Amino acid sequence: MSLHDNEPQAWALTDVALVVKKSDLDPDSVTRILGLDPSGTCQPGVNRWNPGGETDGEWRFQIDERTSRVFSEQLDIILTVAEGKREEISSLAVAGCDVHLAVYGYAGHGSTLALSDGELGRLSALNIPLEITPNINER
Repeated sequence: MSLHDNEPQAWALTDVALVVKKSDLDPDSVTRILGLDPSGTCQPGVNRWNPGGETDGEWRFQIDERTSRVFSEQLDIILTVAEGKREEISSLAVAGCDVHLAVYGYAGHGSTLALSDGELGRLSALNIPLEITPNINER
């Protein structure tokens, strides 16, 4: 038994994304409004990322382990981008889009995903929801 056995482990392989969804979403218009090249888009209809699931159109700007393996760095990048696009994001929400930040990662038994007070404050100031999805499957 190691001294580190009781220390919580962080989530692994996290990614953070700014996501825009709507039943009749035109992803190209979101790209024009935000002035950002998306990491991925999906037209309304069958979702290639979740067959049999949602049928909303989706636009996402995602930061994952290819940019940084550190969750706080991934979140900082997305928050900085979103803060710079606050008015545009607000206009999308007013137009009926579901705009949120999505966090995904592998969560082992007893693992944690830490958010600092500063990160929570920045997220709160953006006034958009945070969706956290743990993958608890064994890797």
